[in-house]
Amino acid sequence: MPVYKVNHMLNIQLKIIFLMVSAMLFVACQKAQTSQLNSALPATATVSQAVAVKNAANSSSRTSTNFTKQTTSPNSAKAETIGHAIDCDNDGRDNDYRIDRDADGIPDDCLISDDDTSMTAIDTTNPQNLFDIRMKLLNELTAGCTENSKVEGDITYSICFADGQPVKAAEFLTEFGDGLNIWFERGKVKAILRTHSGEMFFFKNGDLELKFEDYGTQVVARFSPEERNEYEEIAKTAHHRIFRIFNIE
Repeated sequence: MPVYKVNHMLNIQLKIIFLMVSAMLFVACQKAQTSQLNSALPATATVSQAVAVKNAANSSSRTSTNFTKQTTSPNSAKAETIGHAIDCDNDGRDNDYRIDRDADGIPDDCLISDDDTSMTAIDTTNPQNLFDIRMKLLNELTAGCTENSKVEGDITYSICFADGQPVKAAEFLTEFGDGLNIWFERGKVKAILRTHSGEMFFFKNGDLELKFEDYGTQVVARFSPEERNEYEEIAKTAHHRIFRIFNIE
């Protein structure tokens, strides 16, 4: 047999063997993929679950350029911060807090404490300085108020309004000036001054808070029950006579 025919037959046989090996490898791969899909399913998997797993497997084999997702927003709101304790309301106590709501380093508001119980929180080591701070607060309350006055006999009565509310009232002997000055904050008595003695009382929500003597030379922050009842009763009733003079209910 000629040599070229022998070579031709050998080429045909090699092609047949190559095709058979390729077919066997394809079948093996298919079985392996089916086995992986089955292992991903529970024993009671439904047809729809099987299809879903198969689709997931197919999709994972594709190349994707959009595989990351942004989990945080670059414009997410910054948390507010609260500063250290300070005295925002000029009551002599560092029990209020500045609040920076947008975290820009600039305080936007002040959180005022309503705690009236801790008298020891008031710094009474410098009575005159504390008195001056309190008087500054009262001056702010009455700034720009409109004052009316009446004289009846030997007594002068006055009242001062701001934003339609009384912020200060007074009654005193016209010739000597002895009497009472009363300040109000949000409709409640804030302070009372006895002009003839220099005694001054400060209240918070009707409760006695401080007593100054001789216009601030001394300060008292603790009171007996009898003293407290006496001074708090003055705060409740002293302005009634002045209000009646001006027909204020």
